[in-house]
Amino acid sequence: MNILALDTSGPVCAVAIMADGAIRYEARALNQLTHSRNLMPMVEEALAKSGVKLEQLDHIAAVVGPGSFTGVRIGVAAAQGIARGLGITCIPINALEMMARAIPLQNTVICPIRDARAGQVYGAAFINNKRVMDDSALKLDEYLDHISTLGTSFYFLGDGAVAYGARVMEQMGDRAQVAPAHILQPGAAAAAVIASERVHDALQPDQLMPLYLRAPQAERMLKQKEQHG
Repeated sequence: MNILALDTSGPVCAVAIMADGAIRYEARALNQLTHSRNLMPMVEEALAKSGVKLEQLDHIAAVVGPGSFTGVRIGVAAAQGIARGLGITCIPINALEMMARAIPLQNTVICPIRDARAGQVYGAAFINNKRVMDDSALKLDEYLDHISTLGTSFYFLGDGAVAYGARVMEQMGDRAQVAPAHILQPGAAAAAVIASERVHDALQPDQLMPLYLRAPQAERMLKQKEQHG
């Protein structure tokens, strides 16, 4: 089974290819180019370097959020387009679950957080690869209060940990650890691994949808304008 995994839901543009149960290729880009500029050249390079041909792909794994509204749409649209052209299916991958899966620590509360702007984070929590908190859009203090009862050792990663690492350490103290720079933003390999376990969740391309925890900013502003006449 050959899987192409795409993640454009956060600051990093990432692709990975799994073939016959092993990760054959993984790449990440964090540069001044937009995900829409980075993604397809990265896909082409992934296919060339992995030895997997486009027509040999069985599924496209797409990280559907939560994350950047624009980024998520880019990844979903790309996955749909590739899958539609090949006549294959898409497998939706939760961004926070993917991030947590990349951290192999046991008996530790893994805390993937994304900077949701507007004073909030998108966050969840996992212990030993099992979800112990649903995806939520919360103020950082609210999120930390919620997870503080889930264990005694906490590991934070994601661009939310980059933005709010000092506040996390201030509130959580020596119970918390923030991931080092090279794993703060995991790549798409974990998405490919999860997809290989979730083939039963495969969707037709048109069924693949972004996962939003709140409405996009433009939609929220329009609603506020309507409410205030």
